[in-house]
Amino acid sequence: MAMETGVLSEWKVKEGDRIRKGDVVAVIETDKSAMELESDYDGVILALLCGEGDTVPVTVPIAWIGEEGETIPVTAVQAAGVDIQNQASPEITVPHPVTSAAGNKVKATPAARRLAKEKGIDISDISPGGKYGEVRAKDLENTAWSYAAPSVRHEAEDTEVPLSRVQQITGKRLQESRQIIPDVVLHIQADVTKLLAMRKEINEQPGIKITINDFVLAAAVKALTVNPRLNSVFNGDRLIYKANINLGVAVATEKGLLVPVIKRAQTMSFREISARAAELADRARTGRLAGNDLEGGTFTVSNMGMYGITMFTPIINPPEAAILGVCAIEEVLKLENEKPVNHSVMGLSLSFDHRIADGAEAAAFLKTLKGLLETPFLMLI
Repeated sequence: MAMETGVLSEWKVKEGDRIRKGDVVAVIETDKSAMELESDYDGVILALLCGEGDTVPVTVPIAWIGEEGETIPVTAVQAAGVDIQNQASPEITVPHPVTSAAGNKVKATPAARRLAKEKGIDISDISPGGKYGEVRAKDLENTAWSYAAPSVRHEAEDTEVPLSRVQQITGKRLQESRQIIPDVVLHIQADVTKLLAMRKEINEQPGIKITINDFVLAAAVKALTVNPRLNSVFNGDRLIYKANINLGVAVATEKGLLVPVIKRAQTMSFREISARAAELADRARTGRLAGNDLEGGTFTVSNMGMYGITMFTPIINPPEAAILGVCAIEEVLKLENEKPVNHSVMGLSLSFDHRIADGAEAAAFLKTLKGLLETPFLMLI
């Protein structure tokens, strides 16, 4: 409700398509995520008024739906602020033509015009890829290098790539976190040899797939139950202990880092936590998260183990008290009965707000977490 603009990142329909109420017509990139836009009507797509990549005010129409042959009220569209021009058929609209450096009229989307101006490219030299012969932003992106003069093609050039809205918002919030929160980081290692053996045995059962991160999430919930100070919020001269453990799970997507939240995780079984985490991760990567999926987190888990990272400093997501970084599993030798035995050890990095917890309290949480991961059957009871 607070948005003023959105980015139309992808059309799921084209002009002339017949759609039904509830069909997905576009993907809109918001401040927090990319979400699917569903049609409120049955009918035919008469015109698409905006191109992919365009930033559009929330009150401006982006398409017209009606019946085949129906005339679009062009004056109403123009009054709303959409820059369009009618072709021969009054119900078809195309991007407004622009003048190239050579004085020729070229049809192009607003995003393409802006990109051409930024790159100093004569837009008339670009092969149009739009349905009605218009140049779109992606046409310039695909041909920007080939457009360079032969004399400079052998030289490497800087590439400017705009941040997605998700990346912009994430960067702003994390910068504010580092400026406001006096954070401290503690590192510990857990022997997960038994955990890996248990996971292998569980996953041999048909229809079951448990990840290492599922064990970490379940262990974090139990550890927060024992150490509730890490599930509280700083509020001036007092702390607010949160009634529920709402577990944020960091997910890397093409648009940037998203943190969907498993609500009331303390009420869930191990299998329920695993299933919910998998569902949210899939919806995050496919742009199907709802706004409330990203709200209300009280503690976050960020797993970098798949990249081979053995230690890092995760940044707290305010107003949460802490964030747990999960690191790679390494093979080490330990002496058992005077014989070297191979063990699997996983690193854990905890960043915490020193206003909320001191080092001893954070260490107690990590000790509880380590004990659960090293005795994994405790997470299943």
